[in-house]
Amino acid sequence: MNSELRGWIDRHFTVPRGGRSKVMALADAVADNVRPGDAVHLGVTHSRGSAAFWELIRRFRGTDPRLTLLAVQMTSPEAPLVHTGLATKIVTSWSGDSYMSPGPNGVYQRAWMSGGIEFEHWSILTFVQRLAAGARGHPWALTSSIAGSSMEKDNDVQVMEDGTVMIPALVPDVSIFHAPAADEQGNVLFSPPLMENVWGALAARRGCIVTVDKIVDQSYVRAHAHMTRIPASAVRAVVEAPFGAHPGGLLPTGLEGITAYGEDYEFWADIKKASRDPSAMDTWIRKWVLELGTHEAYVKKLGHERFTRLRRRADPQGFYAELEESLVTTGIDAPANAVEWAVVAAARELRARIRANGYTAMLAGAGVANLAAWLAAYGLAEEQIPIDLVAEMGLVGYWPRPGEPILFNQRNFPTCTMLTDIETTLGIVMGGGRARAIGALGAAQVDKQGNINSTQIPGETLLMGSGGANDVVTCATESIVVAAQSKGRFVEQVPYITGPGDRVGAVVSTLGVFHKKDGELILTGVFGDDPIRAARECIARCGWKLQVARTLQVIEAPSREEIRMLRIMDPRGWFRG
Repeated sequence: MNSELRGWIDRHFTVPRGGRSKVMALADAVADNVRPGDAVHLGVTHSRGSAAFWELIRRFRGTDPRLTLLAVQMTSPEAPLVHTGLATKIVTSWSGDSYMSPGPNGVYQRAWMSGGIEFEHWSILTFVQRLAAGARGHPWALTSSIAGSSMEKDNDVQVMEDGTVMIPALVPDVSIFHAPAADEQGNVLFSPPLMENVWGALAARRGCIVTVDKIVDQSYVRAHAHMTRIPASAVRAVVEAPFGAHPGGLLPTGLEGITAYGEDYEFWADIKKASRDPSAMDTWIRKWVLELGTHEAYVKKLGHERFTRLRRRADPQGFYAELEESLVTTGIDAPANAVEWAVVAAARELRARIRANGYTAMLAGAGVANLAAWLAAYGLAEEQIPIDLVAEMGLVGYWPRPGEPILFNQRNFPTCTMLTDIETTLGIVMGGGRARAIGALGAAQVDKQGNINSTQIPGETLLMGSGGANDVVTCATESIVVAAQSKGRFVEQVPYITGPGDRVGAVVSTLGVFHKKDGELILTGVFGDDPIRAARECIARCGWKLQVARTLQVIEAPSREEIRMLRIMDPRGWFRG
């Protein structure tokens, strides 16, 4: 090829550097793109857009914006939005705390009790499926979840003859995400796991606001195009906000030049604590949002030392130093408490059912159920029985690292055989046509048919929500439920069915083990060395007329090995305490 032709080709076929810049200041991005009355989607991958959440408060506090907040989970960092009075409606799968352990949150409970905010409950999978339908321009999505639950009755759904459920599309006005990087034009790079994925950004009528840890050149995006999840056409504004996911973390695997940082559990706990009392939450918002005024001031106040610690927390091997510190007060070989008995018994139940039925996947729910699944998986590994541990946020085939029994623990990411999203973990790995899966779940209430409730006690209190519990208990081959036992938690009939009990194979409480006979849970095993006294206590703390199996098993005490495994997984006693 002659030089003239080569030069002509180079001039005419150079990749254009096109598109207008969408880079904006955070305050301008929110002011220009979020309007009163909007349905605002608060997107979550393994990071969340906290910097923009705080800016929403600065923008609308003292007004009556009447926003509808759409979020796959409303947890502690979203609570200040609700406390400030920004929302008249919440559409979600979860309205409660998640760190350090799952439970009700005072802000959401007060909002629910006041009647001033409407709560629309979905499961975590159906929430995502609704957004995906909106992104595709479809009016409906099909799901195998929520059939037989109170959500089916409360929402605008249609149940087909084969049990498949049609659920309506969800279309936000504007969506908010945080990501590791984007170029000035708004092509946005994400690293997995992706949790709900980016359907909300693609469904939003006016597009999305994206905050990023770093704005990069378009050539960087092209070199990492396999990690682009939101195209520029869906983006309204790009804001450079380093550490903008805080108190969440960021693990930008495969994106060189961008700093990783872990979850700030302590900061998360401070918001949770403030949520208990309205004046305490007022003080928290004034201190961390209003008086600072900008994201840059917020990062400065957090300080260098804090971010140094959070960078260490993103290190896959960083747990050793933290574990050594936390084990000082753990009492590694002390006798097991009631919760630890229940976790060990549930782990043994899971192992037995996986051996017997050849399950290939096991979902670990939050709290004590998480510990039971983890303990079971490590026990099966010693037997050389393969099982893929699954976490709903998009982890498949992971092995939990010691020291932090949190589903979002980023140190677990590098141990995975697959990093994906909710639709894949819950819709396919756990509930797909070829799935052979078992779930380990917690519950606020359980009844004699095995129905579970983690959503609400109508007229009395808001609990949390389904999260992925409904999806697992509805779609997995079977599930084991682990729960503390009292008359208020073991009830004859749950007042709200988060998940139907048809596929609940066993329930393990802090007092005993329950299996089904003729569709009703009966007591089949007890803890301790006095089975008669233990059975009487189980009966006394059960809200229905409990039947006891003719042959009552006395559960073998947790071994030293099992106790050690539990305490090293949860050295601070966040769950097992």
